[in-house]
Amino acid sequence: MSVMRQLSRYIFRQLFFAVIATILVLTSIMWLAQSLRYIEYIANKGVPLLLFLEMILYLLPNLFVIVAPIAVLIGVIFIYNKLIADHELVVMQASGLDYWRLAKPAIMIGLLITFVLYLLNIYFLPLSFRKYRDITVALREKSLASLVQVGQFNTFGKYTVYARSQDAQGNFLGLLIYDSNQEHKSTLFMAEKGVVFNKEEGGRLYLINGNRQETDQITGKPSILYFDRYTIEAKDQSVDDEKGGGRFLRAYERTVTDLMDPKDVSSLSTRLEFISAAHQRLISPLYALTFALLGVCFMILGCFNRKGRTGKILSACVVASFIEVIALVFLHTLKYSTLMIGLSYSLVLGTIIICLFFLTPWANGLVNFPVLWRRK
Repeated sequence: MSVMRQLSRYIFRQLFFAVIATILVLTSIMWLAQSLRYIEYIANKGVPLLLFLEMILYLLPNLFVIVAPIAVLIGVIFIYNKLIADHELVVMQASGLDYWRLAKPAIMIGLLITFVLYLLNIYFLPLSFRKYRDITVALREKSLASLVQVGQFNTFGKYTVYARSQDAQGNFLGLLIYDSNQEHKSTLFMAEKGVVFNKEEGGRLYLINGNRQETDQITGKPSILYFDRYTIEAKDQSVDDEKGGGRFLRAYERTVTDLMDPKDVSSLSTRLEFISAAHQRLISPLYALTFALLGVCFMILGCFNRKGRTGKILSACVVASFIEVIALVFLHTLKYSTLMIGLSYSLVLGTIIICLFFLTPWANGLVNFPVLWRRK
């Protein structure tokens, strides 16, 4: 019995370090990719480095939740494939380890990562998203106009701004501004040049040589005004609303309890969307256990093929991807939310139960049946 425990610990140690290493690599890659989206805030927009680091740090819990199940699948497949290639798994089976004992380390890894993901999803994830959005709101409040990206359409609350280029003094050239602050009127500004001033107060744009086009959405009557000089407030009015405590929390900022019963939401479609997000947060940690079981079942069940296990590896990846995609589709089908949520849980939990059954002694004859696993 002590020998079997040592073998299980040997496999568990390899799995643990392989999964952790994969999580670190994948998270670092995704974190770097996300960081590059905001690097211009430091280079050109004057955002402090510490604030930038704090902002992207709050993205880590979400990245971990995304990559952890994938890392579990990769780690399990890699380690068990290595054990088979080095003939260690054959020796372990000859020493008396059955499928269940061989798969036990992978199950333990899956359960461990599942527990961590539940901890993140229920508490840390909504908290980190809320802190992240607080920072983005503060940036918009500090200087809306200074966050305009040249050559791109930038939306700030009720404003959509496009600037063709920027001169050495920081003035915008070739400005196009869409203002939807008025409920029944849409206003479009076009100007050759825009000068930014009073950044501390949120930013104002001093437009030079342009026109103001306005359309009444009720009557459809257009009007146009040509100007040499024109000043508009570039401050996002929604920032003031959010700063005053009336900020509407989005789905990813809310706890699971709040998503299940949102007190400040009356729209049926929004409530269904929140309920779907809550169940997605409850189901997604189970992917770690599901992927661990899929990986170990495809790798150890049946007969070993000395020519390679590419087919088994690809099959495990395809089945894991299929389960996650179908579960997401079910959860986002809001029209029949009750049925689809039940199907999502059934798909994930059913996969776990089936994999556990195949690892039991009762299924030994079935997994070795030549129709299911062709001998080579």
